[in-house]
Amino acid sequence: MGIDPATMMMASAVVSSVGTYSNIQNVKAANARERVRYERERKIAKLQAIEEENMRKDMLNQTLANNLAVQSAAGYYDDSRSFLNINAQARKKAEKDIKNIRLMGKVVDLKMRDQMFENDIKAKSEIFGGWISIGDQLSSGYAMYDYYKGSGTQPKSKD
Repeated sequence: MGIDPATMMMASAVVSSVGTYSNIQNVKAANARERVRYERERKIAKLQAIEEENMRKDMLNQTLANNLAVQSAAGYYDDSRSFLNINAQARKKAEKDIKNIRLMGKVVDLKMRDQMFENDIKAKSEIFGGWISIGDQLSSGYAMYDYYKGSGTQPKSKD
């Protein structure tokens, strides 16, 4: 083969650098894809929290309607302390449940945002490391090329 080792070392460094550059692009694409997935999960979690909150409100309204039906059938007055207390307790329980539902929705949202942040940091680290690796590969390859092309190992001719 007519290619000298110095040229082969430089070519190897270039090919290796191209591979590292490809890995950098893959890390960027994978991180963007994960970001989209986490954004979708955040939206789904938000919708689920709203749905659960609405279901709990419906349950409260149904309970209040049932209490009103029982009250009217039993002949209680609208201002009966017992009746008002029953409805007040139902409202307090519903408010507490709704607050818990909202809190859990925010916890899931925070978890997804934290995961996106961690993925961004990891991707930035891998990308930075990739660029450093490319610089290292090219400078080492050039150094080897320069060394072997120069007076490093080539025998001197006797003229």
